[in-house]
Amino acid sequence: MRAFLSRYARRNIDDEILSTSARAIPAKFACLYTSSARSLTRRLALCGLVTAIALLPSGHISHGIQQIEWKGSASCLDVPVSSLIIHPTRCWMSGPTSIVVAGTDARSGKRAEMVVETVRQRPVDELVSHARNGPVRNSKLGSTGAGDPPATSSFYVYGSYIDVCGLRATTECPLYDDAANETVPPTGGMTILDFGAPCFEPATLAWGTQLFNSQGCTPDNTLVILAQAWLRGYESNPNRSASPSFVLVAGTSNSLTAAVPGYALTPAQMSLHGQAWFRAVISPIAAVARSLPTPVATWAGSDIEESSDGSWYDGPTTSAWVDAYAAASGASKPCVASQDALMVDYGDYVPNEPGWSAGAVYHVAWQAPPACPVPEIYVAVMANEWQSLNRYAVSLGLPQMQFTGVLSEDGAAGTVSGAGSWNTLRSATGQAAPYLSVIGVTGPVSPEVPGPPTAVEAVPGPGLATVGWSAPAWDGGSGVTSYAVTVYTGSTIAQVVTVSGSPVPETAIVEGLATGTSYTFYVSATNQVGTGAQSLPSSSVAPTGRLQR
Repeated sequence: MRAFLSRYARRNIDDEILSTSARAIPAKFACLYTSSARSLTRRLALCGLVTAIALLPSGHISHGIQQIEWKGSASCLDVPVSSLIIHPTRCWMSGPTSIVVAGTDARSGKRAEMVVETVRQRPVDELVSHARNGPVRNSKLGSTGAGDPPATSSFYVYGSYIDVCGLRATTECPLYDDAANETVPPTGGMTILDFGAPCFEPATLAWGTQLFNSQGCTPDNTLVILAQAWLRGYESNPNRSASPSFVLVAGTSNSLTAAVPGYALTPAQMSLHGQAWFRAVISPIAAVARSLPTPVATWAGSDIEESSDGSWYDGPTTSAWVDAYAAASGASKPCVASQDALMVDYGDYVPNEPGWSAGAVYHVAWQAPPACPVPEIYVAVMANEWQSLNRYAVSLGLPQMQFTGVLSEDGAAGTVSGAGSWNTLRSATGQAAPYLSVIGVTGPVSPEVPGPPTAVEAVPGPGLATVGWSAPAWDGGSGVTSYAVTVYTGSTIAQVVTVSGSPVPETAIVEGLATGTSYTFYVSATNQVGTGAQSLPSSSVAPTGRLQR
């Protein structure tokens, strides 16, 4: 069973974003961020906002932000899991670098829950949790098949990294630590830092991304600081190589974002974000990376997905970002590590998805001058779908895509192994992609105790109180079977009332209370694993001697 650092309540952000856009970090997520007064990186980020704004063309935010109907939970926007594995409907943070995703299995259509954790590679090729939860499982990174390249590691970048990955951070920063211990194949390697969904900060209008397990928009200049932490780690790696250069990909995605009102950027805003991605992210990182004793190539990237669940942008909106980035960078193929500013599409291809044509996918993955495809190959059918896109191109007299690499989940959640991902694409396309990289760890949820119930309220009556509450944001991966209402007078427990049933009620009448005495009420939830933590207390109430009207 995984032991998580702590448990966070799920957040409904629909009204929160609109009413508190100028506020820095929501209180519920204070454990993921220290105050700016204590964090060098935060202070630098705040000071750099003026610079970030100066990079933006005037009038870059439209007053009519595109409204998109989103049918799932807003907390499931920009989650580190492919839409080809699960269609999320509810999500809970279970630690600074882990999230539980509930929804529908994309392959079977059945209800599914899984945990996604970012991991780092140790010198002994063992994957362990960034949350320092102990070993997860043995990695297949150390074993390869005939002809396939050794796998490198790619990472989801979490909001909790900001305060430990400052300008001088070393081993306390997961990104530094990852790079310092990274596998460096003799033929070259690639690491993708996935910074999450594109956004702008509503209070400052600065471009940025919604880092994973965060709900705000982290500005571009802070993303540069995070990438520099990885570069410092790589320079300390005894296996680093200058020839051929290692490739660092600074990635975003075409995911909608919980960090802006309305959840979505317009095509015009996506275009401006693409321009800023080159000028404010890729160019500053590349300036540092090429000046190092062991130079590193810097490319852009985007996790481009096609999905009918409403959580990803359509083809025209995504193309607006890609085309603007291409124009700003001026980069073009070949996809080789001797040049900077190329752009990796490390997403999927799902034929016949609403809003996407085969031509649109071909364009963002290959036809755009800097585009270099590094497709997700998590199950065998994904390789066949990419090859079908090549057949489409040939039928129109267009050149076939030449695959630059393969992104794998290395056997997690029933996916194919790293070597299996690479060989599956080779079998389907006849191409031996130069790079293979493994990202994240996805697996089934191990049931644990539920989180605390929320919104506990009590209403006094004659010698009694009626107590109501809301279910825990996280049920522990196993349904709640009962609730216990603990009644306090001061610090003394007066009684405990347990309720159960199907469905389990979320109210209880507590009788036998003394008139005029003040009581507070706490509620805890129980499932098949055990009883979770108590809720916050209700307000104190004093039963009356007569009926309330």
